[in-house]
Amino acid sequence: MYRVLSMRLYGALAAAVLGLGLAAAAGAATLEITSFGAGQASAARTALQAFQTGGDGWGGAGMTVTAKTESFEGYAAWNGVSGASNPGATAVGSFTSLGGVGHGGSSINGGTSLQVRNDASWPWGRQNVSGVSNNWLDSNDTYGMSWSASGVEGFNALAFLLTDVADVGAKFSIRVGDQLFQDLVGASERTANGSIHLVRILLPSAVNGINIQLINNRLNDGFGIDGATIAKVAPVPVPPAAALVVSGFALLFGLGRRRSRAA
Repeated sequence: MYRVLSMRLYGALAAAVLGLGLAAAAGAATLEITSFGAGQASAARTALQAFQTGGDGWGGAGMTVTAKTESFEGYAAWNGVSGASNPGATAVGSFTSLGGVGHGGSSINGGTSLQVRNDASWPWGRQNVSGVSNNWLDSNDTYGMSWSASGVEGFNALAFLLTDVADVGAKFSIRVGDQLFQDLVGASERTANGSIHLVRILLPSAVNGINIQLINNRLNDGFGIDGATIAKVAPVPVPPAAALVVSGFALLFGLGRRRSRAA
């Protein structure tokens, strides 16, 4: 009897520790990347639209409010002389460069800022993929983008279409608040020119603002984003760790009493 009860006690303690582990997991953001070929803009757009309408079930039950999306159509695209740089006050927050001076063949306007572009059939592979007009936001061969996301009260999910990333040798990472998802693209090999990726992020809790960094570890491997979206979704509920810990210790207490009676 003593050995059996001891095993049960250890099991209850393990359940309590597991509860603490779930708390750590529940406090982290979830990130998912779906990849498409350069010629699959329509499929990528459909996948983004499914996120925007809750049709993909991302986070559980889908959307509970209308998402906000920025496709950069309200900004002047680079025309060879001028255009919008580092767009702020967009529908989903503001965008700035992470620094560095791009000097590759695709960089423009001094290569120091993000640039709104609409170049058709661009040889470097970046393109409009949101399905709205022709604009997208280009990293301009810098070290990447800082997105101060806001615009929906209590949002907990983000998504965007990423084009032509890590095809020249860069390793691409994403930082969500303080959490780094390192070397997501380009760690093992270069991607194909013009490849498209749908990035979806689920936050552990609702926020009114958060900083998202899209990071290249080198200059002159530019990328573009389009259809930047923030939204509220109904996440799959995770049992609170505190409740699991309480349950575990309650079981410990109950088994302890049974053990005393058996003795």
